[in-house]
Amino acid sequence: MKTKTPDLTSEMYIKDIDEISVSLDVWNLKEEQDFEFIARENKILLVINGSLRCSLPGYTDESLSSGQMIFISIGTRCLINTIEGVSVICLKPGLILSRCNHSDLNQSQLSENKLTILEFTPIISAYVDSLRWFLNMNFKDHTLYICIKTRELFYLMSICYTHGERSLFFKNLASRDKDFSDFIYQNYRKVKSINELAGLSCYSRSGFEKHFRKTFGVPASHWITLRKAAEIYHEIRRSRKSIKQISFDHGFSSLSHFHKFCKSKFGLAPGYIRKQIRTDEDMIKKEKK
Repeated sequence: MKTKTPDLTSEMYIKDIDEISVSLDVWNLKEEQDFEFIARENKILLVINGSLRCSLPGYTDESLSSGQMIFISIGTRCLINTIEGVSVICLKPGLILSRCNHSDLNQSQLSENKLTILEFTPIISAYVDSLRWFLNMNFKDHTLYICIKTRELFYLMSICYTHGERSLFFKNLASRDKDFSDFIYQNYRKVKSINELAGLSCYSRSGFEKHFRKTFGVPASHWITLRKAAEIYHEIRRSRKSIKQISFDHGFSSLSHFHKFCKSKFGLAPGYIRKQIRTDEDMIKKEKK
């Protein structure tokens, strides 16, 4: 009996999104309504109808209207006053945001107290229309779609806005977290536990977890596990290391533990992943001949 070969890219992607806290909501607010919240996640607010006034500590109040967007970083207290009835798409990009580099700003730019509002371009407007269409369909399971659309937004922003405009848009994130995030990227591979990483950063465990979540939008254990999984998957597919060596390099106590990790994250054993890649490469070579 011939079995169907799993699509490794899809398997990896589905496992990946389970650990990325992306979500999408629509806020429908009435005229002259006050709405106050503390952002528990990073948010991108896209105004699709009406107008509002947004107030954040340390920044001048800004008015937004249909066809504009603004970024609210995690931990920020935000007060919204609606000028007229307003509809807002609230996109929470989760871990996807931490993979993007928006931090090339000098100190004077970081210290400015003016929020950056981006106007929708025709491409972004079309993107927002696609979100509205999907939301109107009321599908039950839309996690994968939201993950794809979140990645799409960052890609479209890289086309529609300059690097400087994007950096200013996300400057609230950059000004607060750049040193800490640089430290994490430089050191997370050197440690074997969250406690060790917290100690290396001179934080208590609870203080480290709080700062990490503010910076990356997800718990430290989720972020590190996802990074580890991505690196392991890449090495299995692309490196010439043995499976045993990859397991050892990533700190697994035994090959059986490594196999269980791969099965839980990718749906397949490491040897099968590598075997399929080589089979695919052989097929490509034959087709070229």
